[in-house]
Order: sequence, then C-alpha cells, then structure tokens
Amino acid sequence: MPIRPENRARYPKDWKAIRTRIVERAGNKCEQCAAPNGVMIARGVGRDAGLYHNAEVGGVYCAETGRFVDDRPASEFEATRCIVVVLTVAHLDHTPENCEPSNLRALCQRCHLRYDHEHHMENARATRRSRNAVADLFGAQPRVTIPHRPHAGQSDVSSVKPAWERRCER
Repeated sequence: MPIRPENRARYPKDWKAIRTRIVERAGNKCEQCAAPNGVMIARGVGRDAGLYHNAEVGGVYCAETGRFVDDRPASEFEATRCIVVVLTVAHLDHTPENCEPSNLRALCQRCHLRYDHEHHMENARATRRSRNAVADLFGAQPRVTIPHRPHAGQSDVSSVKPAWERRCER
C-alpha cells in the first residue's frame, strides 16, 4: 500500500531495502494466501468465492490459506475479473516505526486490507466520535451512526462460516 505523505517521516530512510528483504523472505508470495507477486489471478465469486485461480501455474487455491484446492481450468472457474497481485508489507502492530522483521509480513493487497480491517474500523470510529464532539461544541446536530446487528436468527454473524471457508478446510 502506498505510504501516505503525512506518514512518510515515520518510516526509516532504508524502508525500500527493508521491504525488499521481507518480500524475498516470503519467497515473493503473499505470506497469507501464497498468491505470487506480479502474477495475474482471478478472484472467485459465487460458488468460487474465497478462492483464486492462478492461470500462470494453473490450479485453484484457497484465498485464506493458499492451499491448493483443485486443478480445473479457468473456463470452469467463476470469476468477475482478473487482478495482478501486488505485494505490500504489513506492520503487524500497525506502528511504522517498528521495522523488526518479526513485525513485518509480506501480504497481497487483499490480505493486507483484511488484516488491517479492525484497525481501520477503530480509526473510523475515532474519526466519527471526534466529528460528533466538534459538532456538539458548536451546537450542530451530531451524525447518527447505526450499530451493526446480526442477521435474523443469528446471535453473532462471525459464528457463521461462508461456503468458501468450509471448502478450504477440507
């Protein structure tokens, strides 16, 4: 992921060399899903959601673990688009100043965004709270936020595994 200009000073001067070492350590593949850097893959949808097809080496792989699932051709794989895998380097503690190799992981953009999801949600909540506090100071109406609710008949959405996740466990 590109480094935002306001965060550039938080990274060490030799960040490019550090990034190169981490990507090489990972074998030029995502350390989560094993998608190879720079290769075009098709992300699955529908019955193939949670999978990806690697046309370069052939085969279908689990997008969560990188485990080989089957060797069907691309013509039998349900996908809406192809993407080129771009490896990024994730700070596991979300602190750019901490560039210890144990704190860094090479991830494709999809896995990096999924890893950072909770962190991004926290930041969004803090931003909304801050905006509401400013609105309160100046007498404006605060923005209304709607809390997440589980689907009908479910106590917790996270307890339901999607079909693609069950396929990857086989």
